[in-house]
Formats: sequence, structure tokens, C-alpha cells
Amino acid sequence: MRKNIIIIDDSKEQSEGLAKGLGKIMPEYTFESYHVESEIQKAIENRFFSLAILDIRMDGFAVDGIGLAEKIFEVNPFANVIIVSAFKDEYFLRLKDLFLTGKVVDIQDKEDFDTWLPKLKKSIETYYSKLEKDPSEINNALLQFYSEAKNETDTYRKGERFEHFMSLMFQSIGFNQVLKRVKDQSLNEVDLIIRNDIEDNFIGKFGKYILVECKNKPEDKVNKNDFIVFQNKLKNTNGLSELGILATTGHITKNTYIEAVRESSESRKILFLSNPEIEKLIKAENKLSAFKSLIDDQVKDN
Repeated sequence: MRKNIIIIDDSKEQSEGLAKGLGKIMPEYTFESYHVESEIQKAIENRFFSLAILDIRMDGFAVDGIGLAEKIFEVNPFANVIIVSAFKDEYFLRLKDLFLTGKVVDIQDKEDFDTWLPKLKKSIETYYSKLEKDPSEINNALLQFYSEAKNETDTYRKGERFEHFMSLMFQSIGFNQVLKRVKDQSLNEVDLIIRNDIEDNFIGKFGKYILVECKNKPEDKVNKNDFIVFQNKLKNTNGLSELGILATTGHITKNTYIEAVRESSESRKILFLSNPEIEKLIKAENKLSAFKSLIDDQVKDN
């Protein structure tokens, strides 16, 4: 798992100062700072992070740090938080409820950076050490999200939940930014666009972006038509994306695979993810290796 950490504070100086200071003493980690409410909301929804350092008091914001922590826990099953504040007593009762989630790594007072940074460093290292020893927490969270997506009865929420699950899946593989419901220049709507920012020679050859189409209809099958429509979306990226992913909770028809073989001379490739492939990714300890293996297996065949 990539060690991406976001820092949220209503003060630009505080958030940027922490990111810069921690980045110097922990160069193997990635720190991103956010201080504008709209950007914070976007980061929580779209950026991959496994830990957030979060101020409680957010002056002028519609929601305080505790509300932001609750939002993080709702949309990101991988993320825990470190709470920082000089006003803990004011939020005592709500902090107590937050601790019951089991996702609060630590709570710390704000201090001068020379005193404070080593304390934050210790808490961060302890958290990731525990996570690396027991990756099952991530896999269990993914499995739960996948089950909820498949079992949802409301049509709109069903699609939304599956898209969110796939976003989390690709973040767990190591992709840092996944955008949802994006329209490209030709006004084709794409369920997910993944920024291909993994430093890997094999994955890097597929262009700057990976497009994902999500089909959460277990009773239906992905057919040849679905493949052709999605392939045209890839073509419309003008080379920015050479890999597309058709993900489904259902099945893929035989004529879809035949069409993929027929189009195998194209530089653009489409990877099919149905139940067996998705479950393989969920259970894999090294999800990037498993993802590359799936691409290898399918691309050599089509």
C-alpha cells in the first residue's frame, strides 16, 4: 500500500508547514496538504490516502474536523485519522464517539514544530507498521463494500456503490487519484478515470489515464455492444488512455471475448473484470502484482 497521508487544517500555514516538515523527516511517505473546504471535500472523495492528520476546529467551515472524520470513515474504509487540536475539551463528547469507531490512531496537542513533528512521526510509523503486519483489514473492508454493492436493491445506489467500490479497489492497488462520473471532450460519460501515476514500467505504457466502465447488474451480461461502445470511448481519448476496464458483478458473454480477439490488433486494450477477477484482486496481498497478472493473462489472449 502506498503511504499517502493528507493533512487537513483551516490554516494554510499550518497544513503546508506540517506537510513540508514531515516530508523532510519521512521522505518515504507522501504528504498532501489541504486548507480550502471545497478542496478538502474533493480530496476526501477522490484522492487515495490511508491516514489523515486532521484539525478539529475549522473556523468558517460548514463542517468541523469531527464531521470531516466521519465523512472519511464513510467513503474510505482504509483510512484512519490522527486528531490534532488545542481545543479538545470543547469537543470531548463527540471525540468520545469518534474513538469508538476504532479508527483514531492518536490525538495530539498542537505544539511548536520541533517538539511536535517527532511525536507525529512516531504515531505515523506505528500505524503503518501495524497495517503492514496485518493487511487483512483492507481486504475485509473491500469484501464488505463489494457485497454491499452487489446486494443493494435501489438501482441508482447500486450503480453508485459499485463505482465507489471499484474506486477503492484501484486506490488499494496504488493509484493515487480516481475521478468519478467524468465526461470527456466528446461528452462521453465515463464511470471512473484513473490517473496512471504508478511508477511501474509495465503499467506506465498504457498512457496517462485508465478508463473504467462499471456494470452492477448481476442478472445481466456484458455483451458485444457494451464492448464496442466502451472501445469507442477509449478511441476518443486521442492516445491519452491505452487501457480500459469493463468491470461487472455479472457475467461476460462469449461473443464479447470473440470481439476482443477480433480487435486484438488495436494498441488499445480492454481488460474484463467479473466476479473471479474481482475476488482475486480483493484477496491478493500484492494487489499491483495481481492486477498486472490479470492484464498479462488477458492481453496475451486477445
